[in-house]
Amino acid sequence: MRKRKPTLSEIVIERIKTHIAEHQYQSGDQLPSEKEMIQMLGVSRTAVREALKSLQSQGIIEIRPGVGLFVTEVHLQNYLKNISPFLTIDKTKFKELIDARIVLELGAIELAIQHHQTDLIAQMEKWNDLILTKAQNGERPKEEDRLFHKALFDATGNDTYIQLSYIVNEYFQANQLEEVVDLEEYQISYKEHKKVIEKIQKKEIEAAKQAMRRHLSHLYDSLSEGSNSKDL
Repeated sequence: MRKRKPTLSEIVIERIKTHIAEHQYQSGDQLPSEKEMIQMLGVSRTAVREALKSLQSQGIIEIRPGVGLFVTEVHLQNYLKNISPFLTIDKTKFKELIDARIVLELGAIELAIQHHQTDLIAQMEKWNDLILTKAQNGERPKEEDRLFHKALFDATGNDTYIQLSYIVNEYFQANQLEEVVDLEEYQISYKEHKKVIEKIQKKEIEAAKQAMRRHLSHLYDSLSEGSNSKDL
């Protein structure tokens, strides 16, 4: 299948993003004016205006009428959020995503233990308990499962690291790399999550990583079963 050719507006959007990155704009910095961008990019006013409206809707820039264009708070996911809808996942790419996810989650464990903020670790317990409750009530706790892993990244206390975690999550979500997981498997996940939490609370880094590696290793099972993955 031939890839869709990007529109002029999409090309302009990427060029403006590149300009922001290359010039290391920070939150609140003023960008070149619309007229300057037209000259800089060599495109029509219509193309620039469409691109600017899209970037504002993505939360990357703010258009202040009569004042100018400004960079909003710079987040990695703002630059990456439009990649995944056009991403095609094959078996090799899926394995790369699994590997990336495992590396990120093991790193998150180490940072969470170093940061060791009890209220954030308690959030992991909260979502994990809800996983068990819903599974026992005959409901699939997919969202609670996702929020458990999100809580782990939040527990790192590292905003940049948290943003990096969105990259893998975005690819998994956008491509619907999942299959039906029965309730018994969710109860097994609950026990595996609980082991991870216990080791984090005891500040046993290697044991916590080993428990998480064992938990996430189930993802590799999907490689031999097809292109879909399990919720974990």
